[in-house]
Amino acid sequence: MKINKKWVAAAILVAVVAVPLLIKAGRGESRTEVEVVVAAEQEIRPTILASGVLAYLTEVNLTSEVVAKVREILVAEGDTVEKGQLLLRLDPETYRNAIDREQASRRQSLISIERQRLALALAETRLTRGESLLARRMIGQSDYDDLRNARDLAKVELQSSEEALRRADAILEEAREQLAKTDILSPIAGTIVDLPIKVGETAIPSTNALAGASLMKIADTSAIQAELKVDEADIARISLGQAADVYAAAFQDTALKGKVAKIALAPTLEAQGRAYEVTVLLEVPEGVALRSGMSARADIFLGDGGKSLAVPVEAVATEETEDKQVKRHVWVDRDGTARKVEVEVGLSDDRWEAIAKGLQAGDRVITGPAKVVRGLRDGDRVEGKLRDEGGKDKDGEGDEAAEDGEDDAG
Repeated sequence: MKINKKWVAAAILVAVVAVPLLIKAGRGESRTEVEVVVAAEQEIRPTILASGVLAYLTEVNLTSEVVAKVREILVAEGDTVEKGQLLLRLDPETYRNAIDREQASRRQSLISIERQRLALALAETRLTRGESLLARRMIGQSDYDDLRNARDLAKVELQSSEEALRRADAILEEAREQLAKTDILSPIAGTIVDLPIKVGETAIPSTNALAGASLMKIADTSAIQAELKVDEADIARISLGQAADVYAAAFQDTALKGKVAKIALAPTLEAQGRAYEVTVLLEVPEGVALRSGMSARADIFLGDGGKSLAVPVEAVATEETEDKQVKRHVWVDRDGTARKVEVEVGLSDDRWEAIAKGLQAGDRVITGPAKVVRGLRDGDRVEGKLRDEGGKDKDGEGDEAAEDGEDDAG
């Protein structure tokens, strides 16, 4: 009997397909291994990243109010000074000469007033005599009017001389103020942190970055703050009192604790848009020597640090419905069966996503592997293995799963 080769090949193919199925059936229904995390309360601290510079809480840039050469500098950079202490002297000769000139002008005004008083007294005497002569008809009305007019004119000239004296007094007082400004006093108690001017250079009253415009900078180094730039898209989520961790460029591994103390109302123009300045007052630990002008980055915490029901961020998937509505869901292991559960989310950080609605504490949420999660169907049989959070995150597998989860959400 001749065997048909086609039938033999078909029998072999059936055996290859059927035997594994029979083996699986004998062992029981197959299950897909998945990683699960128990939904529980977690501390969620979302942050906004900002960058900026450090600055002393109180800084004063001293500039001159008069033009004069620097005659003497009484302090050095790094010196500690008290409020009202004499720091620098400018050449006062020009202003002393001005005082001498105005004092001479004032003396001339006093002499003029004395002369006008004598003239007024003489005019009063002549007018009195004229009244007597007019009564006896020894002079005419016209002559009497001339005498009265001379008296009135003497009064006016005296008033003019008195006003000239007041003007001279005002100019003299201004000259004295200018002279006093040649002595530069410290407006605050602090430390000299910058001293760009030298003896012999000319100090000029200007706020521009010109030579001689800045005399020195004094700062209260006992308190320091971070002046940060926050993008306009994030500024609405910043409020006074929010906690922040600031990292100075010189101490990148040291988190400087601080709180938001001030938020600018007007924006500044940056290269890529608008930003608002946010000031964070820092608590500086012992042994950390911070300086004004250091570059810094900061994490500004949005939440209050309280706990809420949460799951890993990679467990939450996003999908868009036909009517363009965005919905989020997670897969839950319920008695060995994968169930798709729609959820509402709240705050999130780099690790956890808060669940406002849809889950309860104790639910076994499927987190990975990411490729398996993408292929799940409602009702699939699964075998959940509790994920070791510490181990996964430490060796980097958890980060990879998170990236795959984000791809799935997109």
